[in-house]
Amino acid sequence: MSTTRRHFLASASAATAAVLVPSAVAAAATPRKAPPLRSGAFTDGIASGDPGPRSISLWTRLDDVARAGTVQLEVATDRHFRKVVAHRQVATTPGMNGSVKALVQGLKPHEEYFYRFATKTTHSAVGRFRTAPPKGSRQPVRFAYFSCQDYTHGYYNALQHMAEQDVDFIVGLGDYIYDESYHSVAGGTGVRDDAIGLLDPAYQYRHAVTLADYRAKYSLYRSDPALRSVHANFPMVVIWDDHEVQDNYAGADPTGGLPANLGYSRARQQAGYRAYFESMPTFTDPIYRHLSFGSTVDLIMLDERRYRANQPFDDAVVPPGPGWNDPRAFLGAKQMAWAKDALSASKATWKVIGNEVMVMPTKVTGGSYFTFDSWQGYPAEREELLTHIAARKIDDVVFVTGDIHTFIAGDVRTQMGEGKTVGLEFVGGSITSAGLGESDLPLGGDTILKGNDQAPATPATIIDALRGINPWVHSADFDHHGYGLVEATADHFDVRFVRMDTIKQRTTKTLATDPFHWTVERGQKSILQS
Repeated sequence: MSTTRRHFLASASAATAAVLVPSAVAAAATPRKAPPLRSGAFTDGIASGDPGPRSISLWTRLDDVARAGTVQLEVATDRHFRKVVAHRQVATTPGMNGSVKALVQGLKPHEEYFYRFATKTTHSAVGRFRTAPPKGSRQPVRFAYFSCQDYTHGYYNALQHMAEQDVDFIVGLGDYIYDESYHSVAGGTGVRDDAIGLLDPAYQYRHAVTLADYRAKYSLYRSDPALRSVHANFPMVVIWDDHEVQDNYAGADPTGGLPANLGYSRARQQAGYRAYFESMPTFTDPIYRHLSFGSTVDLIMLDERRYRANQPFDDAVVPPGPGWNDPRAFLGAKQMAWAKDALSASKATWKVIGNEVMVMPTKVTGGSYFTFDSWQGYPAEREELLTHIAARKIDDVVFVTGDIHTFIAGDVRTQMGEGKTVGLEFVGGSITSAGLGESDLPLGGDTILKGNDQAPATPATIIDALRGINPWVHSADFDHHGYGLVEATADHFDVRFVRMDTIKQRTTKTLATDPFHWTVERGQKSILQS
């Protein structure tokens, strides 16, 4: 039997084996007796997220919702929906931008399910997800992680490649959208355009300002079939970074830590946050959270943007000056205590930290640090977390990281790299956002390493020189884009950087894995070559 509209409607009478809970926003905004909506398109696709052993969050968006109403959601154990285990009418309103979200519970651990949404006359694509393994399971866990998918700068080749993998879930480490439009076809560095938002006359690029702008960004990004395919094929565990609101903003600073002419405001921050929650398959707020995948992986997702104080030294490429070691909120006291408790309590083989910005220091010439937006701008909190790991003898801690648009792997050490190794870090490049080799790279003082947007080719001598300044780094690639691919077992943590040949033409061609493939044994303290 095919997945026809008739079968979809007929199956709605099947017994419900799971409970579907709509979001609190939907419950508050929608009348209890809201009627089923008659029509509408699901052009933004579908998505699942935050897989638990017995639960999943499901999402879609219905275009042009003119009144409060409901959309039907159906979950089955087979692609043809012969074995329906849950169905529910889920509420939405124009004020929610047509967002439809439900938390499905009562599922079976480590099982594959299929889901779809419908109005009376239209239906969405079919998605699939796999629930997490049960508590105590030693089942291997496979996942991919990514960040930084500037829509304009390149094609989503890495996402197309990712959609074809066999993984349990995807980790999204932020910069899912870019509020700014840095690149354009006419400017020569873009492959497609983003005309959303206000044109900034001082900087000659557009940026999102209003709630409508931020909402439009998510729809624009999801107009790409590769991104929709990733969401349809795998559940995603997401956090934000800065570009979901504004570049390098500090969430706890009333000014965002940014110059006044950049137009930061609390209203703009809240618009970005609202659009994020409307658009993502998660119910969690605050967004830092802990997910378990049997006894193999505990995934600890951090929020390194919302609670931070302003970056020191105007976030410049300079040596650290007076006040650098002063207490400065990064995670903030509440989240820091939560993160330390989660690490201490974990019995999983691998404690994986979903980390937006690099924890390894990044030094350039003359004693300068490469900006202070990452953990190195907040050394007191960095040392607090790492010394906790060392003091409690918490082994097998791995940071998976985004943000810097570069592939980097190395050892995480206390004392800004001068102390004890307490974990490993694998920075997974970017999907499309401009890398260090595509940009003019400040190396400290007046030294600039010229980039090449069309054909980046950072000399090996430069990489080697920077590794000499940063001896905790094993390998780095400044020139390519892609994502990280992980298999975690009871014995090893296997990481491969999937590097795409190009983002300027559509292709899924990848580069050779070596030397960007590591198999870390349990208890291994370092990946540096002897």
